[in-house]
Amino acid sequence: MEREIITKFLNQTASPEETRQVLAWLEKPEARKFLEDHIKKTWDNSSLRDEDQTDYNKLLQKIHARNSITKSSTRIKEIPWDKTFRVAASIVLLIGSIIFLKIGLEFEEPSLTLTEKVIERKTGIGEKLTLNLPDGTSIVLNGNSSVIFSAGFGDKNRLVELKGEGYFEIAKDSLRPFQVKTERMTTTALGTAFNTIARDGFYAVALTEGKVAIDTGRDKLKLNPGQMMVFDEKDSLSTVKIKPFEIEKVIGWKEGMLHFERVQLKQILEDLAKWYGVDIEIEAGLNVNKRVIGTFRNKNLSDVLTGLGFSMGFQFEIDNNRVLIKKSSL
Repeated sequence: MEREIITKFLNQTASPEETRQVLAWLEKPEARKFLEDHIKKTWDNSSLRDEDQTDYNKLLQKIHARNSITKSSTRIKEIPWDKTFRVAASIVLLIGSIIFLKIGLEFEEPSLTLTEKVIERKTGIGEKLTLNLPDGTSIVLNGNSSVIFSAGFGDKNRLVELKGEGYFEIAKDSLRPFQVKTERMTTTALGTAFNTIARDGFYAVALTEGKVAIDTGRDKLKLNPGQMMVFDEKDSLSTVKIKPFEIEKVIGWKEGMLHFERVQLKQILEDLAKWYGVDIEIEAGLNVNKRVIGTFRNKNLSDVLTGLGFSMGFQFEIDNNRVLIKKSSL
Protein backbone atom coordinates (compact mmCIF):
# COMPACT_ATOMS: atom_id res chain seq x y z
CA MET A 1 0.00 0.00 0.00
CA GLU A 2 1.40 3.37 -0.99
CA ARG A 3 2.00 5.87 1.82
CA GLU A 4 0.51 8.64 -0.30
CA ILE A 5 -2.86 6.87 -0.51
CA ILE A 6 -2.85 6.18 3.25
CA THR A 7 -2.09 9.84 3.92
CA LYS A 8 -4.94 10.94 1.65
CA PHE A 9 -7.27 8.51 3.46
CA LEU A 10 -6.33 9.95 6.86
CA ASN A 11 -6.79 13.49 5.53
CA GLN A 12 -10.21 12.52 4.08
CA THR A 13 -9.11 13.45 0.54
CA ALA A 14 -8.99 9.91 -0.90
CA SER A 15 -11.21 8.97 -3.83
CA PRO A 16 -13.86 6.23 -3.40
CA GLU A 17 -11.57 3.73 -5.11
CA GLU A 18 -8.59 4.70 -2.95
CA THR A 19 -10.79 4.42 0.15
CA ARG A 20 -11.77 0.87 -0.88
CA GLN A 21 -8.10 0.00 -1.32
CA VAL A 22 -7.17 1.28 2.14
CA LEU A 23 -10.08 -0.50 3.87
CA ALA A 24 -9.15 -3.75 2.18
CA TRP A 25 -5.50 -3.30 3.12
CA LEU A 26 -6.33 -2.58 6.76
CA GLU A 27 -7.73 -6.10 7.10
CA LYS A 28 -4.39 -7.69 6.20
CA PRO A 29 -1.87 -8.69 8.90
CA GLU A 30 0.90 -6.57 7.35
CA ALA A 31 -1.25 -3.47 7.81
CA ARG A 32 -1.08 -3.75 11.58
CA LYS A 33 2.67 -4.43 11.39
CA PHE A 34 3.12 -1.34 9.22
CA LEU A 35 1.21 0.84 11.69
CA GLU A 36 3.17 -0.55 14.64
CA ASP A 37 6.49 0.14 12.90
CA HIS A 38 5.36 3.62 11.93
CA ILE A 39 4.24 4.39 15.49
CA LYS A 40 7.43 3.05 17.01
CA LYS A 41 9.56 5.04 14.56
CA THR A 42 7.68 8.22 15.50
CA TRP A 43 8.11 7.39 19.18
CA ASP A 44 11.82 6.58 18.89
CA ASN A 45 12.55 9.78 16.98
CA SER A 46 10.99 11.93 19.69
CA SER A 47 13.90 11.94 22.18
CA LEU A 48 12.14 9.92 24.87
CA ARG A 49 14.35 8.23 27.46
CA ASP A 50 14.79 4.47 27.81
CA GLU A 51 12.73 4.38 30.96
CA ASP A 52 9.73 5.57 28.95
CA GLN A 53 9.76 2.36 26.87
CA THR A 54 7.24 0.76 29.22
CA ASP A 55 4.80 3.54 28.37
CA TYR A 56 5.19 2.76 24.68
CA ASN A 57 4.53 -0.93 25.30
CA LYS A 58 1.43 -0.17 27.36
CA LEU A 59 0.18 2.15 24.64
CA LEU A 60 0.70 -0.52 21.97
CA GLN A 61 -1.25 -3.04 24.05
CA LYS A 62 -4.14 -0.59 24.31
CA ILE A 63 -4.01 0.00 20.57
CA HIS A 64 -4.26 -3.75 19.89
CA ALA A 65 -7.21 -4.08 22.23
CA ARG A 66 -9.01 -1.05 20.84
CA ASN A 67 -8.26 -1.27 17.14
CA SER A 68 -9.09 -4.88 16.31
CA ILE A 69 -10.75 -4.82 12.88
CA THR A 70 -13.46 -7.34 12.15
CA LYS A 71 -12.39 -9.84 9.49
CA SER A 72 -14.52 -9.86 6.34
CA SER A 73 -14.29 -10.58 2.66
CA THR A 74 -11.81 -8.52 0.69
CA ARG A 75 -14.45 -8.05 -2.00
CA ILE A 76 -16.08 -4.78 -1.08
CA LYS A 77 -18.95 -3.59 -3.21
CA GLU A 78 -20.16 -0.90 -0.80
CA ILE A 79 -18.41 0.91 2.00
CA PRO A 80 -20.58 1.12 5.13
CA TRP A 81 -20.11 4.53 6.73
CA ASP A 82 -20.02 3.13 10.25
CA LYS A 83 -17.08 0.91 9.34
CA THR A 84 -15.22 3.71 7.59
CA PHE A 85 -15.74 5.92 10.61
CA ARG A 86 -14.57 3.24 13.07
CA VAL A 87 -11.38 2.55 11.14
CA ALA A 88 -10.54 6.21 10.52
CA ALA A 89 -11.37 7.16 14.10
CA SER A 90 -9.25 4.37 15.51
CA ILE A 91 -6.24 5.52 13.50
CA VAL A 92 -6.76 9.15 14.47
CA LEU A 93 -7.14 8.17 18.12
CA LEU A 94 -4.06 5.99 17.83
CA ILE A 95 -1.91 8.83 16.49
CA GLY A 96 -3.48 11.30 18.92
CA SER A 97 -2.73 9.00 21.84
CA ILE A 98 0.95 9.04 20.96
CA ILE A 99 1.12 12.82 20.69
CA PHE A 100 -0.74 13.56 23.92
CA LEU A 101 0.96 10.82 25.92
CA LYS A 102 4.30 12.21 24.80
CA ILE A 103 3.22 15.71 25.79
CA GLY A 104 2.41 14.40 29.26
CA LEU A 105 5.77 12.64 29.52
CA GLU A 106 7.96 15.45 28.26
CA PHE A 107 6.16 18.57 29.45
CA GLU A 108 4.54 17.66 32.72
CA GLU A 109 6.68 20.08 34.76
CA PRO A 110 8.54 22.41 32.40
CA SER A 111 11.42 24.42 33.82
CA LEU A 112 14.91 25.59 33.00
CA THR A 113 17.45 23.87 35.24
CA LEU A 114 20.12 25.75 37.15
CA THR A 115 22.90 23.92 35.29
CA GLU A 116 21.44 24.65 31.87
CA LYS A 117 22.98 27.45 29.83
CA VAL A 118 20.29 30.03 29.17
CA ILE A 119 19.81 33.11 27.01
CA GLU A 120 17.98 36.18 28.29
CA ARG A 121 16.58 39.04 26.23
CA LYS A 122 15.01 42.09 27.88
CA THR A 123 13.62 45.53 27.10
CA GLY A 124 13.61 48.84 28.95
CA ILE A 125 10.67 51.16 29.61
CA GLY A 126 9.01 52.15 26.34
CA GLU A 127 11.15 49.78 24.27
CA LYS A 128 10.01 46.90 22.05
CA LEU A 129 12.09 43.98 20.78
CA THR A 130 11.37 41.32 18.13
CA LEU A 131 13.00 37.90 18.55
CA ASN A 132 13.10 35.08 16.00
CA LEU A 133 13.74 31.70 17.61
CA PRO A 134 15.47 28.77 15.86
CA ASP A 135 12.16 26.91 15.34
CA GLY A 136 10.65 29.84 13.40
CA THR A 137 8.65 31.25 16.31
CA SER A 138 8.48 35.04 16.55
CA ILE A 139 8.23 36.96 19.84
CA VAL A 140 7.58 40.68 20.23
CA LEU A 141 8.49 41.91 23.72
CA ASN A 142 6.74 44.94 25.16
CA GLY A 143 8.55 47.47 27.33
CA ASN A 144 10.16 46.47 30.64
CA SER A 145 9.86 42.74 29.81
CA SER A 146 12.17 39.74 29.47
CA VAL A 147 12.27 36.19 28.14
CA ILE A 148 14.64 33.39 29.11
CA PHE A 149 15.20 30.24 27.07
CA SER A 150 17.74 27.46 26.83
CA ALA A 151 20.81 27.86 24.61
CA GLY A 152 19.76 24.48 23.21
CA PHE A 153 16.20 25.65 22.55
CA GLY A 154 14.28 23.10 20.50
CA ASP A 155 16.61 20.16 21.17
CA LYS A 156 14.35 18.61 23.81
CA ASN A 157 11.47 21.02 24.17
CA ARG A 158 10.30 24.51 23.28
CA LEU A 159 10.08 26.41 26.54
CA VAL A 160 10.49 30.10 27.34
CA GLU A 161 10.00 31.93 30.63
CA LEU A 162 8.37 35.36 30.46
CA LYS A 163 8.27 38.37 32.73
CA GLY A 164 6.30 41.37 31.52
CA GLU A 165 4.41 41.17 28.23
CA GLY A 166 5.00 39.51 24.89
CA TYR A 167 3.17 38.58 21.69
CA PHE A 168 3.94 35.09 20.39
CA GLU A 169 3.50 33.72 16.85
CA ILE A 170 4.25 30.02 17.30
CA ALA A 171 5.73 27.81 14.59
CA LYS A 172 3.83 24.53 14.31
CA ASP A 173 5.40 21.35 15.68
CA SER A 174 2.89 18.75 16.88
CA LEU A 175 5.56 16.65 18.62
CA ARG A 176 7.07 19.56 20.55
CA PRO A 177 4.42 21.93 21.91
CA PHE A 178 5.57 25.47 22.64
CA GLN A 179 5.25 26.55 26.27
CA VAL A 180 5.36 29.99 27.88
CA LYS A 181 5.94 29.82 31.61
CA THR A 182 5.29 32.70 33.99
CA GLU A 183 5.33 32.87 37.78
CA ARG A 184 1.73 31.70 38.11
CA MET A 185 0.80 29.84 34.91
CA THR A 186 1.99 27.88 31.88
CA THR A 187 0.51 28.36 28.41
CA THR A 188 0.89 25.50 25.91
CA ALA A 189 0.40 25.84 22.15
CA LEU A 190 1.08 23.75 19.04
CA GLY A 191 0.87 26.47 16.40
CA THR A 192 -0.95 29.66 17.23
CA ALA A 193 -0.69 33.37 18.09
CA PHE A 194 -1.40 34.97 21.45
CA ASN A 195 -0.50 37.80 23.81
CA THR A 196 0.69 37.09 27.35
CA ILE A 197 1.04 39.42 30.33
CA ALA A 198 2.74 38.58 33.63
CA ARG A 199 3.38 41.74 35.59
CA ASP A 200 2.94 42.74 39.24
CA GLY A 201 0.46 39.97 40.06
CA PHE A 202 -1.59 40.54 36.91
CA TYR A 203 -1.70 37.65 34.41
CA ALA A 204 -3.51 37.46 31.09
CA VAL A 205 -3.52 35.48 27.84
CA ALA A 206 -5.35 36.85 24.79
CA LEU A 207 -5.68 34.41 21.88
CA THR A 208 -5.82 35.73 18.32
CA GLU A 209 -5.30 32.50 16.35
CA GLY A 210 -5.42 28.73 16.99
CA LYS A 211 -5.89 27.22 20.44
CA VAL A 212 -3.97 27.24 23.72
CA ALA A 213 -4.18 25.33 26.98
CA ILE A 214 -3.49 27.19 30.23
CA ASP A 215 -2.52 25.67 33.57
CA THR A 216 -2.57 28.03 36.56
CA GLY A 217 -1.79 25.27 39.04
CA ARG A 218 -5.35 25.48 40.28
CA ASP A 219 -7.32 25.78 37.05
CA LYS A 220 -6.85 24.16 33.64
CA LEU A 221 -8.63 25.72 30.71
CA LYS A 222 -8.54 26.24 26.95
CA LEU A 223 -9.12 29.37 24.88
CA ASN A 224 -10.57 29.93 21.43
CA PRO A 225 -9.65 32.89 19.19
CA GLY A 226 -11.12 36.13 20.53
CA GLN A 227 -11.06 34.94 24.14
CA MET A 228 -8.89 36.32 26.92
CA MET A 229 -8.03 34.79 30.28
CA VAL A 230 -7.41 37.21 33.14
CA PHE A 231 -6.15 36.56 36.65
CA ASP A 232 -5.39 39.40 39.07
CA GLU A 233 -3.88 38.61 42.45
CA LYS A 234 -5.13 41.98 43.71
CA ASP A 235 -8.71 40.89 43.05
CA SER A 236 -10.27 39.92 46.37
CA LEU A 237 -11.94 36.91 44.71
CA SER A 238 -8.69 35.80 43.00
CA THR A 239 -10.65 33.95 40.32
CA VAL A 240 -9.72 33.21 36.72
CA LYS A 241 -11.96 35.00 34.25
CA ILE A 242 -12.49 34.36 30.54
CA LYS A 243 -13.92 37.17 28.44
CA PRO A 244 -13.88 38.57 24.88
CA PHE A 245 -11.37 41.29 24.04
CA GLU A 246 -10.74 44.04 21.51
CA ILE A 247 -7.56 43.40 19.52
CA GLU A 248 -6.67 47.09 19.20
CA LYS A 249 -6.89 47.63 22.93
CA VAL A 250 -5.00 44.52 24.04
CA ILE A 251 -2.46 44.04 21.24
CA GLY A 252 -2.28 47.50 19.71
CA TRP A 253 1.00 48.12 21.56
CA LYS A 254 2.71 45.66 19.17
CA GLU A 255 2.14 48.09 16.30
CA GLY A 256 2.91 51.08 18.49
CA MET A 257 -0.76 52.01 18.84
CA LEU A 258 -2.76 52.78 21.97
CA HIS A 259 -6.49 53.15 21.29
CA PHE A 260 -9.12 54.31 23.78
CA GLU A 261 -12.85 54.41 23.05
CA ARG A 262 -14.78 56.10 25.89
CA VAL A 263 -12.51 54.53 28.50
CA GLN A 264 -12.31 55.97 32.03
CA LEU A 265 -9.06 57.80 32.84
CA LYS A 266 -8.58 55.50 35.82
CA GLN A 267 -8.58 52.43 33.55
CA ILE A 268 -6.24 54.11 31.06
CA LEU A 269 -3.70 54.90 33.77
CA GLU A 270 -3.86 51.29 34.99
CA ASP A 271 -3.26 50.07 31.43
CA LEU A 272 -0.37 52.48 30.92
CA ALA A 273 1.25 51.19 34.11
CA LYS A 274 1.14 47.65 32.69
CA TRP A 275 2.20 48.59 29.16
CA TYR A 276 5.15 50.73 30.20
CA GLY A 277 6.07 48.80 33.33
CA VAL A 278 5.78 51.69 35.79
CA ASP A 279 4.03 52.43 39.08
CA ILE A 280 1.48 55.24 38.74
CA GLU A 281 0.33 57.16 41.81
CA ILE A 282 -2.76 59.37 41.49
CA GLU A 283 -3.02 62.42 43.74
CA ALA A 284 -6.29 62.90 45.61
CA GLY A 285 -8.77 65.32 44.07
CA LEU A 286 -8.26 64.34 40.42
CA ASN A 287 -11.42 63.18 38.66
CA VAL A 288 -10.39 59.84 37.18
CA ASN A 289 -13.92 58.89 36.08
CA LYS A 290 -13.80 61.08 32.98
CA ARG A 291 -13.92 59.10 29.74
CA VAL A 292 -11.36 59.39 26.96
CA ILE A 293 -11.55 58.91 23.20
CA GLY A 294 -8.23 58.91 21.41
CA THR A 295 -5.43 57.04 19.66
CA PHE A 296 -1.69 57.37 20.23
CA ARG A 297 0.74 55.95 17.68
CA ASN A 298 4.40 55.24 18.39
CA LYS A 299 4.49 57.53 21.42
CA ASN A 300 6.61 57.17 24.54
CA LEU A 301 5.04 57.39 28.00
CA SER A 302 5.83 61.08 28.41
CA ASP A 303 4.13 61.96 25.11
CA VAL A 304 1.03 59.92 25.98
CA LEU A 305 0.70 61.53 29.42
CA THR A 306 1.24 64.98 27.93
CA GLY A 307 -1.67 64.46 25.52
CA LEU A 308 -3.94 63.03 28.20
CA GLY A 309 -2.97 65.69 30.72
CA PHE A 310 -3.85 68.50 28.32
CA SER A 311 -7.39 67.18 27.76
CA MET A 312 -8.02 65.72 31.23
CA GLY A 313 -6.55 68.55 33.30
CA PHE A 314 -3.62 66.95 35.09
CA GLN A 315 0.15 67.24 35.35
CA PHE A 316 2.67 64.46 35.88
CA GLU A 317 6.17 63.75 37.12
CA ILE A 318 8.27 60.76 36.04
CA ASP A 319 11.01 59.47 38.32
CA ASN A 320 12.53 56.28 36.88
CA ASN A 321 9.74 53.67 37.21
CA ARG A 322 7.46 55.87 39.31
CA VAL A 323 4.91 58.32 37.93
CA LEU A 324 2.95 60.88 39.94
CA ILE A 325 -0.34 62.16 38.45
CA LYS A 326 -1.65 65.34 40.07
CA LYS A 327 -4.38 67.85 39.38
CA SER A 328 -3.33 70.72 37.16
CA SER A 329 -2.77 74.01 38.97
CA LEU A 330 -3.94 76.02 35.97
